[in-house]
Amino acid sequence: MEIQIDNSSVVQLIQLSLVPVFLLVAIGQMLNVLTGRLARVIDRARWYEDQKNEGIITAYNERQKDELNALRRRMRFSNWAINFLTGAALFVCGTVVLLLLKGIVAPSIDNFILALFTFAMTAITGGLICFFIEVSIATATLKIPDPDGYD
Repeated sequence: MEIQIDNSSVVQLIQLSLVPVFLLVAIGQMLNVLTGRLARVIDRARWYEDQKNEGIITAYNERQKDELNALRRRMRFSNWAINFLTGAALFVCGTVVLLLLKGIVAPSIDNFILALFTFAMTAITGGLICFFIEVSIATATLKIPDPDGYD
């Protein structure tokens, strides 16, 4: 089985396969933001743990319990978002591989390409929803005092 590839189709194949790579860059940026937020949640939870271990806090008051519960929920949604986005990145990588194979071997794998891309978009949507929920929890639990004394 000899594979015949002309130069113009190779250029088109590379161009077609590069488009999803830009999506990978965007997913990478979202993962960067999420891991940063997750690190801040973990740091805050560890701060509470250190305060408790050093005896500075003997028992958590209601506000501290509420914040710890919110941190736990934020961590869960951040993890879900990271999982969704990592899965999306894998689906996009699979899409690129299949696009290249389709151009080289020319089998009829359009349905597989479409399915992988659809899974990627669904996973990105799931990740963004989890990110939205995590940010909503963070802003709902944030208490910034009014410098003028008004609530």
